[in-house]
Amino acid sequence: MKTVIFFIRHGQVHNPKSIIYGRLPGFSLSAEGKTRIKEIAEELKEEGIEYLYTSPMLRARQTAAIIGKKLGLVAKVSRLLIETNLIIAGIPLSVFKSKIQPKIYDPQFIRKGQESIEAQAKRMLKFVHLMEKRHRGGKVAAVSHGDPIMILKAAILGAKFTYKYKKEHYLKPSYFAVLTAENGRYIWS
Repeated sequence: MKTVIFFIRHGQVHNPKSIIYGRLPGFSLSAEGKTRIKEIAEELKEEGIEYLYTSPMLRARQTAAIIGKKLGLVAKVSRLLIETNLIIAGIPLSVFKSKIQPKIYDPQFIRKGQESIEAQAKRMLKFVHLMEKRHRGGKVAAVSHGDPIMILKAAILGAKFTYKYKKEHYLKPSYFAVLTAENGRYIWS
């Protein structure tokens, strides 16, 4: 039986100080983010989604609440969907993008406590297997974050998640990727 998981990246975040927020608390959706998620919820309404899960981060919970309202579902929180544990949360976004982002998963950062690509792939795959077991044959929506979703996608496709891969395939806020799981086979659409 096919289990279908809609991996949704949370909506655009209100970030007036333009910092890399990672797992910092209190980062909510912007007005534009809420509007776009309402549009996505309308699209998802036609998909027959039966179950809804979300990362515990505020922006993800808000995204899930908007989607849940449209679908008549209440989201369950799963820490497996949480944002990447960034050791540099709180620095200016401009510094992150120009000096750190291309090498954030390098050993020098991993040794300092940065969550690795492998650790994220492992927890996201655990979520997929849990959904296959718990909701076999069902349709699930899962609100998460950019890197964890794209790392999962790369892992399933057998691709190496590099900065180049990230730039070429990244999932924008409020967009989703669909994973169909059936008998140990996985197809992205």
